[in-house]
Amino acid sequence: MLEETAKVLAVSGGRARVSLIRTDACGECGAKTICHPSSETSMEMEVENPAEAQPGQKVIVSLPAEALLKASATAYLMPASLMVAGAATGWYILGTDMGAIVGTVTGFVASSMLLFKLSSGRKNRSIPSITKVLE
Repeated sequence: MLEETAKVLAVSGGRARVSLIRTDACGECGAKTICHPSSETSMEMEVENPAEAQPGQKVIVSLPAEALLKASATAYLMPASLMVAGAATGWYILGTDMGAIVGTVTGFVASSMLLFKLSSGRKNRSIPSITKVLE
């Protein structure tokens, strides 16, 4: 379980908007769909609020490690796999390096479109939740 300390900004219907301190790992994170950088040093995100935290309280926000592993595998392994498959297919069909390059680009474009389709169709994605109220 990955955990971070945050401050609750607002509460609405079982969810809370929290502010976290940005770390170096934030730069290329795949969670940009739920996280919104509010400055160079902090970011805001919407999380589940089963602990019923109130605005102004410090809380622990958790994300199951399985959710992060699944998102990472989807974001990194799928494009790499499709690019390698495209390169091999292009080289096999055309028998040249140019065929491999065209296949690689085709695999990259296909993976980008697939990732976009997968991310826009997610209704029940795993989002972080408040697991403990500190103050």
